[in-house]
Amino acid sequence: MIIPILLITNLITSSAVYTLVGETPCTGLINTACTASAISGFGYCYWETNCQTLPCYMIDEIAACRTGSGLPTGGASTLCDSLETFSLQYDNVCCDKSEGQLNYAFVRFAKTTDGHFDKASDGSTTLASLNQQTSAIIFQLYTVNPWKIMPSFYNLPTATNFESQLGAILDQYKFLAPALQTQSDSHPFYMERTVYQSLQMLRDFLVLQTSPQNTMRDNLIKKIWSVTLIALFRMVKFQPNYYSTNYYFINFAIIPYSRNSITLNGQQHTTKIDWTGYSYSQNGYLMVYSFPPEIFGIRNAYSDVICLRPIVGSSPVYDANENTFDTGFKPLTFTWSWTDPSLTVVAANLKLFKFPIGDALETGITQETATFTCYMSAKYCVSSSVTATPPNTGVNYYITTGLGVTADKNKVQCRLQGKSWSGTICS
Repeated sequence: MIIPILLITNLITSSAVYTLVGETPCTGLINTACTASAISGFGYCYWETNCQTLPCYMIDEIAACRTGSGLPTGGASTLCDSLETFSLQYDNVCCDKSEGQLNYAFVRFAKTTDGHFDKASDGSTTLASLNQQTSAIIFQLYTVNPWKIMPSFYNLPTATNFESQLGAILDQYKFLAPALQTQSDSHPFYMERTVYQSLQMLRDFLVLQTSPQNTMRDNLIKKIWSVTLIALFRMVKFQPNYYSTNYYFINFAIIPYSRNSITLNGQQHTTKIDWTGYSYSQNGYLMVYSFPPEIFGIRNAYSDVICLRPIVGSSPVYDANENTFDTGFKPLTFTWSWTDPSLTVVAANLKLFKFPIGDALETGITQETATFTCYMSAKYCVSSSVTATPPNTGVNYYITTGLGVTADKNKVQCRLQGKSWSGTICS
């Protein structure tokens, strides 16, 4: 029995000389070694004038985030923790140490690798040729794969190519809006998928840019929201009584005016919008999409941005001008509730803000007149009546205590807001 014990001891001792997967810190690696292998950087490092750790949400190599309990210290573990639970719905395996959990604003859906970004799945039908308002054409459009524009974080297109390639796909959805709304076999999911694919790629592309790309970002945001609206109009026809879907960082819903309220779920919070006081003479629909503000680098939000697009009529149709929404949709009351045990809420500090329609810049955010009454034991707050007249382009609201200061943003938040990251501070 002595010999086997000696052999086992020798194996355990000798294994310590090996560098394990994800163990090498990114700092100090030269360019050729920065992403050379899973042992040396691949899946958790990237090159940006020097070898740096990928933002935690972008990391694919979970071993790089692990530490403690006898585990080898991961090369990214100073900044990141491994998630406690995983899901087949997303690729995330790590999170910022300051968060300790998956942040919905930074979920990464798994990318498919088949197909083309400029052709249908047959490989010969070009995107531009999909110009007939028929079921056959829209099903070919559904096979165009936006993921192919940016299949990985290690081989990015230029900003010009990224905008033109993704913009071309979104433009084609806008061109085919009549068929996408009216064809009986057009399912809203395919438009929803294009929206979350586009938002995810835009977010990740901006985070990896060393200089602000504000014009490109705003151009694409407008097109993404247009496809979002087309999807909402399709939902009204597809399932007029109620439709709701959730994709972590973008959610969709439609509901008839006659229901008087709608509740939207975010991460550890919900927001209810009530329009019981609205005396409408003709029924219509409230179309809603929502997203966490941090997907655009905005910190400290207590709720998602709730984008309200009310429209009169039993069978509304998308207008490319996007200015036919109900300006009489008021008054509104907001009820915000939370489940986050670490959150300390002070009613006097809560504010209702309006988020811009055409871009995502903090400079366009304005405060709405409203106060909140909170019921701390039940963990919910109710706003005063909001009587402002909404514009015909719709209105976006969210709840927070304030915008904070630019210098408090981390690298990811800084770049998503189109500001400059010095290496240590946002300005």
